[in-house]
This record gives sequence, C-alpha cells and structure tokens, in this order.
Amino acid sequence: MLKNYLKIARRNLWRNKTFSAINVFGLAIGIAACFFIFEYVYFESSYDRFNKNATNIYRIPISYSGSMANVPTTAANHPAVGPAMKADFPEVTDYVRVVSVSLFMNASTMSYEPLNATPKTFNESKIFLADASFFKIFSYPLVYGDPKSCLTEANTIAISAAEAKKYFGSQNPIGQILKMNGRMPMKVTAVFKDIPENSHLKFDMLISFATVGPDWGKDVWTWPEFYNYVVLAPGTDVKKLEAKFPAFIQKYLGAKMKELSFGNTFQLQPITDIHLNSNYLKEAEANGSEKEIYFLGIIGVFILFIAWINYINLATAKSMERAKEVGLRKVVGAEKQQLIIQFLLESLIVNMLASFLATVIILAFVPFFNDFIGKDISTGFFSTGLGGRPIFWLSATGVFAFGALLVGAYPAFVLSSFLPAAVLKGLIIKSNKGISLRRVLVSFQFVLSIILISATLIVFKQFNYMRNGSLGYKKDQVLIVKSPAIADSTIGSRYNFFKSELKQTASVIGATTTSDIPGSMIRYRNSVRRANQDQSHNFTSYLMEIDENFIPAYKIELLAGKNFVASDSSGLNMKSNNKIIVNEEVVKALGYKSAVEAVNQDVLFRLGQADLPCKIIGVTKNFHQRSLKEKYDPILFYYPSYSDWKYISVNLNVANATKSISDIEASYKRSFPGNPFEYFFLDDYFNQQYHADNRLGNVFGLFAILAIVVASMGLLGLSSYVIKLRTKEIGVRKVLGASVSGLLVLVSKDFVRLVAVAAVIAIPIIYFSAADWLNSYAFHISLGWAIFVVPPILLLTITLITICLQSLKTALMNPVKSLRSD
Repeated sequence: MLKNYLKIARRNLWRNKTFSAINVFGLAIGIAACFFIFEYVYFESSYDRFNKNATNIYRIPISYSGSMANVPTTAANHPAVGPAMKADFPEVTDYVRVVSVSLFMNASTMSYEPLNATPKTFNESKIFLADASFFKIFSYPLVYGDPKSCLTEANTIAISAAEAKKYFGSQNPIGQILKMNGRMPMKVTAVFKDIPENSHLKFDMLISFATVGPDWGKDVWTWPEFYNYVVLAPGTDVKKLEAKFPAFIQKYLGAKMKELSFGNTFQLQPITDIHLNSNYLKEAEANGSEKEIYFLGIIGVFILFIAWINYINLATAKSMERAKEVGLRKVVGAEKQQLIIQFLLESLIVNMLASFLATVIILAFVPFFNDFIGKDISTGFFSTGLGGRPIFWLSATGVFAFGALLVGAYPAFVLSSFLPAAVLKGLIIKSNKGISLRRVLVSFQFVLSIILISATLIVFKQFNYMRNGSLGYKKDQVLIVKSPAIADSTIGSRYNFFKSELKQTASVIGATTTSDIPGSMIRYRNSVRRANQDQSHNFTSYLMEIDENFIPAYKIELLAGKNFVASDSSGLNMKSNNKIIVNEEVVKALGYKSAVEAVNQDVLFRLGQADLPCKIIGVTKNFHQRSLKEKYDPILFYYPSYSDWKYISVNLNVANATKSISDIEASYKRSFPGNPFEYFFLDDYFNQQYHADNRLGNVFGLFAILAIVVASMGLLGLSSYVIKLRTKEIGVRKVLGASVSGLLVLVSKDFVRLVAVAAVIAIPIIYFSAADWLNSYAFHISLGWAIFVVPPILLLTITLITICLQSLKTALMNPVKSLRSD
C-alpha cells in the first residue's frame, strides 16, 4: 500500500511541475531563511555562555541620582568594589577587575627586541589590566602558561595566540620580554587562544593588576572606570544580596555622597545579559538588542508561515482539479482514512524535498552569510556543540515534520470529504469551496508583507539618518594619527616640530591635538556648578583637553565668546580665572538663559578633591560626541599645560590620499623616532559605533526581501491557477467585446481588495511598533506619510505585475482556443 501511495504522489507531483516547484522552492527558501535567522539569533544569545561558571558571574554597574542624575548608568565601577564585596558578603566567592590601560596612558606600544634581529614594534589598542583571578573566573583557554599564577606578579603579561605569532613567530614566547612604550618590561607568562566572537570582552593582551601596585585600588572609591565582576556561590538569592547594597554603599561612599549631594545604586548584572540587555555608559563594545533579535526571530517565523500558507492555498486551489480523482477512488472502494494518508504523504514528500534543498542552500551559503554580516556566527552555533548534537537535528526535523503534517491536514481533510455523487456531477468544481479560506490566508500574507516592507524601510531610513545626519562638526577627510607612546622630556618640542612639518605639507589644511575625538566616550568627567552655588547644585560634565586649533579644524560653531589662543595653555590650577569653553548642554545645566549670558561667568569645576575656579570664555554649539542613539553630552573644554595628548587630527584637502598619508608618515617618523605610525579616518572610526546596527539592518533587509519573494512565489502560483480556471470565462467575455484592460481589471480586482484590507490591518501595527522602537533613539526620523503609503503601493505593484503577467497571455489568446479549454 505504501508503495502505491508513493507512486501516486510521485505521478501527481510530476504532473503539476509548476505548482510542485513553487511549493518546494518556496518551502526550501523559508526553511533555509528560518535556519539562518535561528543561527544568528542563537549566536547573539550565546554571548559569554562559553564560560563554565557563567550562571554565577555578575558585573556590577553603577547608577547615579542627585547632582549626578544626568549621568546614565555606567557599566564600570570603582576599583574598590570587587575586593570590598568579597570581604563583606559571604555570598561573593571571588572577584576580578578589568580596565583598559588607556585609562593610565594615552597610547601603548609593545616592542620585542630579539638578539641579532630587527626589533618589532606595534601600537596596541586592546590591552587590559586584570586581577590574577581572571583566568580562574573566565573560561579563556590557555595555549601556554598556568591560569592560576600567570597574572600574580607585577610586570607580567598574557597575550593572545595571534599576538604571540605576530611578535615571536612559531616559538614558545613564555619567559620572553615585551617592552611597553619603550621603557616598561613585561614578562610573557601565558598565551591564550584568540578571543571568541561571542565574548563581550575583546582583548589581545592582559597585564597583571599587580603591575600598578600590590594592593592598588582596594581603597579607591572615586574612580568609576573599572569593570568589576563577582562570582556568587551557587544557589545565591540575587535579590536578597542586592537588598544589602544600600548599606554597603553608605558604608564606603556615604560621606562622599553627602558632601557632593549625589546618590549611587549598584546592581548585579548577569554576564549572559550584557550583550543583548545592556546599553550602559562605558560598555566594552557596542552591544546588541534583545528586542531587535526577538523581532528578527519573528521574521523567521513569518517567512516559514508564508511558505506554509503558499502550500495550503495552492493545495486547496488544486483540490478542484483532483475532485474527480477522489470521487472515482471512493467509488471503487477507497476509504476516507486512506485518502487522508495519501494527501498527507504528498505534503510530507514536498516538505522532505524542500528540507533537502534547504540543506543544500544552507551548506552553500553559510560562508557568504558570515561574510555578509561580518561575523563568523558558526562560532556560537557549531563550536558550542549544539550543532553537533543529534538531539538538535532530531528536534528540528520533528518541528518541520509536524509543520508539514499540520499544513497538509486541511487540504487532506477537504479533499477526502468530497462526496462521489457531487464530484461526478461536477458540482464541486463549480462551487466556491475553499475560496474564503484562501482569501483569509492571502490577506494574512499581505499583512505580513506590508509590515516587513514598512519595517525594512523604517530600519534603513533610521540607520541612514544616523550615518549621514549632521553631527555639528566636520568628519570627512579628517585623518586621525595616534600620539606617540615612546616619549621623553623633549616631547613638547617634538609636537611643535611635527605641527610645523604639517603646515608645510600642501595637502594639510590644519591640525589639532586633543585628549579625545568624536566617536567615543570622553574619558574624564566631574562635577560643575556656578561659583555662587553650593554643592547641591553640582552636575556632571565631561572634560576634554584641546588646543587652539580644535574648534576651527573641526568647524565647530562658536555661539558666543572666543576661542583659545596659544597663550591659554596653562591648564587647570587653583588660581582664579582658569579659562574654559563649554557647550550648550553645560550652559543649560548651569541655568543660563543663553550662550551670551554664560560668557565671562565664573564656575567651579571639581578636579580630584578640589573645586577649581574657572571662567567661561566661549560657548560652542552642541555636537554629537557619540552616536545619534545618545543625547548630547555636556562638555567642558580646557587647554592643558602639558603635551600628553592622545590624538592628532589632520584636516586633509587632497585627491591623492595615499601620497598625503605617506608625507605625513615621513614627518611623524622624523618627529617621533621609534614610534610606529598608526592612523585612521574619523568618519570610519565614528561609524564603528553603528556596526551592530548595520549588521542588524543587513540581516533584517535580506530576510524581509526573502519573505516577500516567497510570498510572491505563492501569489504567482495561485494567480496562475485562478486564471486557468477562468480561461473559458475570459474567452466568453472577449467574444462579447471585453477589452484586454477590462479583463486584466476583472482578474486582479479581488487581489486589489485584499491588499487594501491588509493595509488597513497593518498600518496601526506599524505605527505603534515603529514609534516604540524609534523612541529608543535620542535622535530619530519622524514617521512621515511615506512610511504608511509606500509599502501598500509597493505590494500592490508587485501583486499587479505578478497577476498581469499571468493573465495577459490568456487575455490575448484567441477566444476560440479559450472556449475549447477544459
């Protein structure tokens, strides 16, 4: 019997090649797309789960209130938090502190000086200080070295496998010496495997915390720049532990909070939540969004449902053709149960073929998909073992088999319920049975398609706005050169020499030296208030060190007052009239009505433990220091007295960038011998903040297009069949004088109505969902009429083109042939 079922199924599928192909390819694309989306969602959700003790590792962010209420929750905390928590709470079994070395020095180079060979010197940007417990707490496997002792001593360093190869080639680097900034020897004590992509911490080198001092930081409660991680004992009640934090904070920070009129709260943040549920200040990298990942998962479900709906629509439509087959088989003794099994088997075969084709697509396109999103997401799927476990593939097969049976059930029961007498009299063929269901399903497809088109349009408009919107300064053709890390007492004169060299370079318009550049969080911040106010009026402002060329080089608008001059490079000190420039956010926070009113006003800026008297000499227009996701930062600018800069910004005006960079490099090496020349362009650096958004936008757009393609394939098959059924009707109307355009309108009007109904349903969903998503951005696009009008029009255009291409041939056919059609 099974052999007979398979033979009939094969003949039926082969007889209806077009519809079978549409079903198989549509389902294959749906399954493959769903897999890729699942793989991406799984990867994004897998961050930091490779740590063996991940469920018990927590980060300690800090939140502010009172005079520091304008400071968002910060991922970093004071260096004393981890040690104090281990000492005060028995629930905390261990801790580790991690901080970038850039907090202690503006630039970092590493040098290896082998005997009788050329020294190797590189700039390094991913260097962290870490406690000795780092490799005990986190599961980063070592190639060489002891995880328990490799970071216990001062001036020891652990490096990645890639860094070991860069400096030492194939030799074992344990015991070798790297020189940091040409003067600080670091002994290599461990080599760890390259950091996996699904880690929220990305680093190339780890220096022992003991290098700063044996017990440094354990009593420092005024420097919230350190990532603090604690390990809780298994079974710890997190809420009960957090309830002890207010007393803990009062114990160590109470006096300082009272003095400066601010408040703090701490929380326990699971490390597995950081990537998708954390968008705090000073994150280690740009994180993803759980909401957006879930929405992407919904798209995957949408695509699969659209493919399944295509199958139901085509199967119920084709059921009219198979009515006589069912009637004859019932007459000769076939039972309803046998017919149900026959049609379910056909559905299962189609889904099996689609699954096989989907597997081929997946295997062929995995490398392309990884390149498309810029990540090897198989790191979080196959390497964790999930992809290699039979239970996963059995579960996936079961889900799709269940879906196939579920989707095939309706056509199977409809076909098997036909009465032989009605079928053989032709009553079933002439009936409208199944039309209502098909209309509902097609409308549902149209609703999903309109939502996906709108969502894609909104996502791309928002991301394009963030990338190309006005930032309030010039970021094009600005070359950023990293400041020298190897320096001596002559560094000030060397900077002056380099600037004079740049002035003589024809392609250089201007240059400026700064402590920070747009595109990242400013490192330093502290409280500011009017000179005649008490500390309860403090608010927090960022502190940026600039020279007199910064404002003109970046073309930042000066709203009132004046710029710095070279003689202002006296820094901040306890004397009166420290000259500062502020932006509009600081003016607003100080309570002045305008930029003009703020000029020449006296303020107090807290630096360390002292309030420094300052005079505002100028006010700049607000500009976007960080991405457009964030609000404007309050920024205070001053001109330091030393030459410890971090960046040199060079404003270029040249068509031949390669030649210009080569000239600048030559000047740099003459000015700062022994320092590697490293540069990047500001626009590229600034746009790095949007890598996660760009990746999500690309993935979102790709699968939205695939969903629409799958829906169009189903529409193509359904419209083709509808037109085939109405071939004779079209011939009769043509004989009676109907025009080709009139026939096209006749065939397409039902689908136009369905698009209109779908638009009415989809538009409110789009409005509320889009408004909620856009509100998570400080600066965003407005929901104009195009967002709601273009998607339905685009879908209607696709629908009409699909239908008209199918119906035009029939409308132009000789009526004689049409009337002869069966």
